[in-house]
Amino acid sequence: MYLKQAKTISLIIALLSLLQALLAIIGFVSVLLTLSAVKVSQTIIREALINTSINIICFLLFAVLFFVVYRRLRKGVTTSIIVQFLYIAYMIFSVILGIVNGGFSLQGVLVPLMLIILGIASAYSIKKVERH
Repeated sequence: MYLKQAKTISLIIALLSLLQALLAIIGFVSVLLTLSAVKVSQTIIREALINTSINIICFLLFAVLFFVVYRRLRKGVTTSIIVQFLYIAYMIFSVILGIVNGGFSLQGVLVPLMLIILGIASAYSIKKVERH
């Protein structure tokens, strides 16, 4: 039971990370396309491009890592929960930065909190698989 749950949650997180990476790529392209149309300082544009680039890299990395975890779990091999802890830490860090930079927004906190809960559930399921 815990193995099936761990596989399912790992696959869900991998697909969500892939979706977040795709959305970050769309955001990156839209910032590049609006460079000439919007009169915004170069530092704001540079910061937006750097933040979006970091998000793209991190979400693609997490997608690959969670697909690897899923593949290993599908073969019946237990994995370490370090990937889940890194994912949880990144999501907490992203929530804190979002609150600091943009102010508190329920919408900006609710989705990452759900992803944190998924990460915790994944780590818990993998830990239970290791014990049995």
